Amino acid sequence: MTMTTIRVSDTEVQVERTLYTFGTKDDADAFQRCLADSSVDNCYRDHPPLSAQPAVPDQQPDDPNRGSTISPSLGGMP
Repeated sequence: MTMTTIRVSDTEVQVERTLYTFGTKDDADAFQRCLADSSVDNCYRDHPPLSAQPAVPDQQPDDPNRGSTISPSLGGMP
């Protein structure tokens, strides 16, 4: 079975709908190389990430507006 792997940053690798964060670029590289020949479970055990969390669907990693909230002004000029 083919799995979708996206390198989000030097220390982040997204596999399908899960984002794995590593302490160093080398750790992320090793995890990503492992995925070429092994399952996610094996690579997770051999190269444990600092965290694993669900990826936000349709979120663009380089989108400068992600996570921003526009709220109305709560008051006028005094």
